[in-house]
Amino acid sequence: MQHRVAFYPCCASDIVEPLSILKQYADEICFCDIRPLPRRVIAEHRVSPPTARFIQGDAREVITHIGRIDVLFYRRDSNGEGGSGLFVLGDTFFPRILEVFNPQGGLIITDGSNSRGGLFKKMKSTRGLTKYGWHIHKTEEQPFEKAHGLLIFSVLPS
Repeated sequence: MQHRVAFYPCCASDIVEPLSILKQYADEICFCDIRPLPRRVIAEHRVSPPTARFIQGDAREVITHIGRIDVLFYRRDSNGEGGSGLFVLGDTFFPRILEVFNPQGGLIITDGSNSRGGLFKKMKSTRGLTKYGWHIHKTEEQPFEKAHGLLIFSVLPS
């Protein structure tokens, strides 16, 4: 079975719950934030499955160095104080993420934080979103919608 990598940009200190949520979808989660994470958090979660990798840096730069992504996980971010101000689901950064997506497809698990240009709204629609060489649509099963406010999207080459 192929090693599956999830990318969580602008994660802040949101580590424990994503490890639990993503355990059936990824073998490794790359947590990324521009601010340093507490050393205790890193030490506690470096070896539990899925494996956690912590990178301090700007997600726009980190994305070019992490390799292939199978799952994009993104939630609880904003443009306001304390938020990243990075529009992960916008027309500038989103295509860069999809450039490193597994060419066979993958998943996006998100609450739609910091979306721009109506991308998230189109992703949620019945027809989904076809853009940047990909077709993105909601999966039938949504196990995290009620408890976590997260939607799962299938990402397939168009």
